[in-house]
Amino acid sequence: MKYKYSFILGHSAEISLSEIFQVLNLSHIKYSVIEFNNSFLIIDTNSELDINFLMRRLGGIIKIGIIYGEFRNNQIDKIQNFLFDFLIKNANHKKLKIGFSYYNLSNSFFSEFSRNSFALKKRLRQEKIQSRIITSKKQDLSAVIVNKEKLISDGFDFQILAFGENIFIAKTLCVQDYEKFSIIDYNRPKIDAVSGMMPPKLAQIMLNLSGKNDIVYDPFCGSGTILLMAGELNYKKIIASDILSRAVSNSIENLKWYENKFDKKLDYNVFEADVLNLPVEIFYEKIDCIVSEGYLGKAMKGNESLDFIKKQIKELEKLYLKSFENFLKIKSLKNVVISMPVFIYNKQRFYLEILDKIQELGFKQENLLDEKYLNERATLIYKREDQKVYREIVKFVK
Repeated sequence: MKYKYSFILGHSAEISLSEIFQVLNLSHIKYSVIEFNNSFLIIDTNSELDINFLMRRLGGIIKIGIIYGEFRNNQIDKIQNFLFDFLIKNANHKKLKIGFSYYNLSNSFFSEFSRNSFALKKRLRQEKIQSRIITSKKQDLSAVIVNKEKLISDGFDFQILAFGENIFIAKTLCVQDYEKFSIIDYNRPKIDAVSGMMPPKLAQIMLNLSGKNDIVYDPFCGSGTILLMAGELNYKKIIASDILSRAVSNSIENLKWYENKFDKKLDYNVFEADVLNLPVEIFYEKIDCIVSEGYLGKAMKGNESLDFIKKQIKELEKLYLKSFENFLKIKSLKNVVISMPVFIYNKQRFYLEILDKIQELGFKQENLLDEKYLNERATLIYKREDQKVYREIVKFVK
């Protein structure tokens, strides 16, 4: 039996896509891609997916749904009839809550479909089924709305997915645990903008991109976001260091808070060390992978000169190259997934020009996606348009 699933992607679509592929491949799930765009991915597979496991594992996915119908975009009446029949067949309550989340639709189709949705409500009433259409200011219902309205357990969130002339209808099966991400991000005791404000979702994605590992090392641990998410992903041991004693103490306090908050015992070792002068013992420690947000440079206010940015880049290039020289000395190391800064000046991107040099040291850059999805550097970019510094995600294999 063929199953078709939809994945609603986070704001960095290619990074979310890479994470999905990595996790599916690690789970030995065979699949093919039906459609991918900036909003969603649709795959088909012969296996029924454990969607709750996938949602817990994935950091870059907002919703997972299962496809029930495929239509052309000029078949709105046929789509509405399909939805009516589906609701009549699957209604468990005499009063239904129905949500519609629209992705990649034209404004004209969205307007016409929205009007027809309220006609659907009238048809249901004629069948003695009361219903309420859940709406939002946006075309899609957020995970927050779906959860608060209990649309998965007590209703329906229909995903209306458009690409080309095709329309897929999916029913949302689960949504991201936004509350837990928020708690880890904002409720932990130590938050330090100086030593890093890495989003927990990105930390989880990067850990997934590293592959199947038991022991992770973060040599730029900051306030410990990657360490906390390694705890979420059940790493057997977490090793971390930072040049700042404040960062080390913050990470340890956050780890203790995490253990208490989520009733979980972690095996971790966090110590103070300059990445340029790591203790010899770390080279013989059993470490599978390094996952880290490298130093992003001095805080940017937005009025920096191009000369300032170029000077920053030169200093950071030396730091990263020396860091990778030390990483190479870790005997058991398999791979490094690292976030490096990309500076923005007059809408132009300025990268650390060290990818080839890192490979000359003895690492191989691994493409995280097929080349058609990657930029000219074969890397992935995590960004928000108002940021002065983007993050470049790169994976190196030893």
